Amino acid sequence: MKRTHRLLAMLFALILIASTLLGCKLSNGQGDAQPITIDTAEAGQTAAPEETAAPTPTFTISQAALDSLNTLDMDVFRWYATSDGYSFHMFIDDPSKYSIDPATVKMTLGEFTEEDTDRLTVEAGAYLARFEAINREEIPQERQFSYDVLHQILMDLAEPNEYKYYYEPLTEYSGLQANLPLSFALFELKNTRDVEDYLALLADMPRYLGQVLAYEQKRAELEMFMTEPALDAILEDCKAIIDSRDTSFLYTTFNDAIDQLTNLSPEQAQTYKDKNESLLQNEYINAYQTLYDGLKSLRKSCRSYEEASTYNETQKSYFEFCMQDEACNALSVEETLEMLKNEYFYLLYDIYSIQDQNPDIFDTQINLSSGNMETDLDYLKTVISPILPQLPEHNLLLTDVPEELQDMFAPAAYVIPALDDWKDNIIYINTATEDQTLLLTLAHEGYPGHLYQYIDQRSNENIGTMQRVMNFGGYAEGWAQFAEYLVAVNQTKYDSNYVRFQFDYNVLFNAILPAMLSILVNYYGYSEEALQNYVTAVGLDGEQIVSAYYETVVDQPYYFFEYAVGYSQLAQLYRDEQDNLGDKFDMASFLRTYLDLGPGYYELIREKMDVWADGLVSDAA
Repeated sequence: MKRTHRLLAMLFALILIASTLLGCKLSNGQGDAQPITIDTAEAGQTAAPEETAAPTPTFTISQAALDSLNTLDMDVFRWYATSDGYSFHMFIDDPSKYSIDPATVKMTLGEFTEEDTDRLTVEAGAYLARFEAINREEIPQERQFSYDVLHQILMDLAEPNEYKYYYEPLTEYSGLQANLPLSFALFELKNTRDVEDYLALLADMPRYLGQVLAYEQKRAELEMFMTEPALDAILEDCKAIIDSRDTSFLYTTFNDAIDQLTNLSPEQAQTYKDKNESLLQNEYINAYQTLYDGLKSLRKSCRSYEEASTYNETQKSYFEFCMQDEACNALSVEETLEMLKNEYFYLLYDIYSIQDQNPDIFDTQINLSSGNMETDLDYLKTVISPILPQLPEHNLLLTDVPEELQDMFAPAAYVIPALDDWKDNIIYINTATEDQTLLLTLAHEGYPGHLYQYIDQRSNENIGTMQRVMNFGGYAEGWAQFAEYLVAVNQTKYDSNYVRFQFDYNVLFNAILPAMLSILVNYYGYSEEALQNYVTAVGLDGEQIVSAYYETVVDQPYYFFEYAVGYSQLAQLYRDEQDNLGDKFDMASFLRTYLDLGPGYYELIREKMDVWADGLVSDAA
């Protein structure tokens, strides 16, 4: 199943939860061909007269071409955002802004079948054919990057599905079984239409999870089913939801939202609450019970960890595809591993350097928070003000995570708003957690991380619609972690070495290292013993690291890539441009240029950033 199609907006709700993004093209594996030259004089031949170079064709900017691009961009967005009811609500706040009749949108959770993927591929191909009739050279220069990104989006959407049943929707931490309840909890109920649609989606649970179960049954038939510990984790998630038949947090989140709708009579409000209760106790819980029973019966199809990590050539090709998908680039596995190793040693060197100056750094405990989150966010704004422009006017609501959700939640999470509702933003705060690095967490989720990026780019009309709406996971997480870096090196409120150490350590051990291990285990086939020897050779406790990560990287081979590769690409781009430009480098200009391009694929971004750097050199000359 093409990952682009698998859930659409279902997992867009929380940026911290698994994200849906486009798969990038695989590299073709071909090297650059070297031309063969012949000395014609030595060959006894008369040299041919030098040919006159053909004139370079020139193009004129065409308003018609730009109009065609904008129209197509909007048509693709309407198609994509209305493919199912949940996507519709996550992407769009006011349908009239996009000339969409809500009555025409099927209020379902979507389809989870290979047949539907094939249908979407055909439809995307029709849009791609329209796109290819638009001449890039007739598009204004400031829109050509959006043109390139839309082209890549459509090529990926229209690419035939080569990996049927390879995708695993049910995983620990970020799987569908855990995200569905959270997605309903985050569904905004602003009016009666929202309420009616919410209830329709809840009623669709048996059909949708039935398709997911059928998909897993087919994977089992093809000997592609999960490991037994992974199955136990999924069954445990389902069992917890089933056991909450009378206590689910979805009673509270729905009832609280209904109470906020002042236009409802008490009778109408109670009718909606009763309907929600009935759906939760029947359709919702029964859907999970059916999934639980069906998965449990597949235990005999579970693979061992050795079997699950032994890939054939097609599985290796799929691994590379998914790795590129998560990271949003076209780097090969070999190139990606080399990039990660470079970042690993860069961070490790920084950690050792800080430790040399502060031998007790591992035992030091500093609470990176004022104790008031509004104060912390205000401070973050002052930290970034010299290097990033002020955002357009917007609202930010800090809200506590409902008590029933606290065990599933990170310390904080930014909720991605609808495309046309970017002025209203929410960050959920988990008051049940103790986060000693809260300042960096808020930098990641708020300023200058996810919240800053989404407001800045969704308010920028020079960025294409599909480019603004797609969740490029590697780009988003790369920026959010780089946002932490910007704060770590620019803040002055706390000990600078301690903050930098906390940032380095987190990125190294929660992103870079496990992503490297996933490649070694799943693509190169390292056994636990070989992996332990490798980790020991790069300066760590091999036994401890393998014990902590091995099962996770087998069961969830792609989990870390958008964080690890996303950050590595941006961090290394930054350092490369800084090294190349020397004293001509300007951080504010670098960041502004990077953000103004908008989200996209890193090979396209690097090309544009190199043009920016060349321009600075030319200006200086």
